[in-house]
Amino acid sequence: MNHSSIQRILVPLDPSDYSTAATLRACDVAKAHYAQVEGLVVLDSPEIRSYIAPLEMQNWPAVIDAMSSALEEAKEEIEDVEKRFAETCDSLHTTHQEVLVEGLPPNLILEASALFDLIVVGLRTFFHFETRDTPGDSLVKILDRTVTPVLAVPNSEPAPIKNVVVAYDGSFNSARALRDFVAFAKPFEFNYTLFCADKDEEHAKHSIESAASYLRSHDINDFDVVTSTDTAFEALEKEGLLEKADLIVSGIHSRKFIKDAFVGSFATSLIDYGKVALFLSH
Repeated sequence: MNHSSIQRILVPLDPSDYSTAATLRACDVAKAHYAQVEGLVVLDSPEIRSYIAPLEMQNWPAVIDAMSSALEEAKEEIEDVEKRFAETCDSLHTTHQEVLVEGLPPNLILEASALFDLIVVGLRTFFHFETRDTPGDSLVKILDRTVTPVLAVPNSEPAPIKNVVVAYDGSFNSARALRDFVAFAKPFEFNYTLFCADKDEEHAKHSIESAASYLRSHDINDFDVVTSTDTAFEALEKEGLLEKADLIVSGIHSRKFIKDAFVGSFATSLIDYGKVALFLSH
């Protein structure tokens, strides 16, 4: 019997290289956890309709024809996305299924993800591919509301994850991220660095000691410890951790790292950096 806490992995799909990288990473995680991967494709029909014509014009015959044509083109591209996803999963001997839904991508992804154990998605999303060729803000919207941990990946072909930086500040949300990540990490062998950025050195020391105790209780005993009084992202750069890391673990809306209205300055800086995979959790 498989006792892994990760059984269902959701991969929101779009036509980009980021989506391909997310699929490859999801298959890697699924094989380690004996999990199933589901590829979710969203046909953004509201975006297509609003792009072609204002609401008051959408009943005009010529506009209806234009929207029908655009929707058909989008469906054809979506079929190609689904096909590539299935072929990748099959080639990696990963159990999978594909689901197509129609509506607003962030809302439908969030709705679906509630009953999944992990979301794997690109650090850039192109769910509005029918009308735009630039990244959208769907990842931020997902991170702001999800109850499911998110593994967000760059667009390079995934290499094995070796070096993991766990950012911990003693907050509830960073604790939740640590707990979720330990469950994720069980089948893997990682090199760990515990990291805390806090102007209060005593608080940083206490936070790191608490996180270290938790790791040891789950048989993770070999890790480095780094503390800093700089801001979190600056400290990662100065300590060389940003360049070294294959994966960074962080809470969302954590007391020290997260300060703005959405996912916050630390997480936003990591997403903007875009070169390292992130494990993010509320």
